Amino acid sequence: MRLFKILSAIFIFSGASFLHAKDLVTDRPDATESSSVIEPGFFQTEIGWLYTRGDNPDLKRYEIPQTLVRIGLIEGIELRLGWDGYIKEDPNAGNDTSGSGDGELGVKIYGIKENAYFPKIALLSAISLPWGDAAFSSDRTDPSFRFAMSHTLSESLSLGYNLGVEWETQDTENGRSLLSSMIYTIALGLDLTGGWGAYIELFGDEGLSANGSSHSFDGGLTYLIQENLQLDALVGIGLSDSADDWFVGSGISYRFPN
Repeated sequence: MRLFKILSAIFIFSGASFLHAKDLVTDRPDATESSSVIEPGFFQTEIGWLYTRGDNPDLKRYEIPQTLVRIGLIEGIELRLGWDGYIKEDPNAGNDTSGSGDGELGVKIYGIKENAYFPKIALLSAISLPWGDAAFSSDRTDPSFRFAMSHTLSESLSLGYNLGVEWETQDTENGRSLLSSMIYTIALGLDLTGGWGAYIELFGDEGLSANGSSHSFDGGLTYLIQENLQLDALVGIGLSDSADDWFVGSGISYRFPN
């Protein structure tokens, strides 16, 4: 906790003179969190659904509505409240499990403005809120953090990437333990004409104290209906045995006031 306070102070000091982008910037549909924060006085909701399938056709999962609420607190800091949504899982034909997923409470702190030497950087820190049903909850407040970074490559092309660590409470031979994994993402985004945008992305995790790893590839489209309203869609595949075989989803994001 002391480390997070020190990092936060450094980021606030170094980012004190930045200017917020006025465009609508969302943290979905890709797994890469943006390096932008919500402006003070603004409120943004990002809602979607996700359907995944495993190698076995009977391994399928629905999540709806995946929800993220972002609130601009002060210059350079946003409050974040997330929910995995209602989850329905079919591990085997005729044997399904359903219930609420956990929530998440976090902050995003804008730190460094992009220049010739550094990317645009923000720090995200969060804890899980174990309000989900037993099948989908760790029953603990598991922490996570990541650095969100981005580069402007041209007027229409950008590169975003995240690097961080997340902890999850799991059942082990020694009882319930808090295990860690490194998380990474890298996404290439393209602004198209007529309010359209597109991206491709590689993301995954690598066990530190946890075992195993997972790697996936996805791509998607966004469509800006209004300055404060955006639709999105995604499709992806797993690149490792532990990842979902394939997945699809879509969503909507809205910021108010406009």
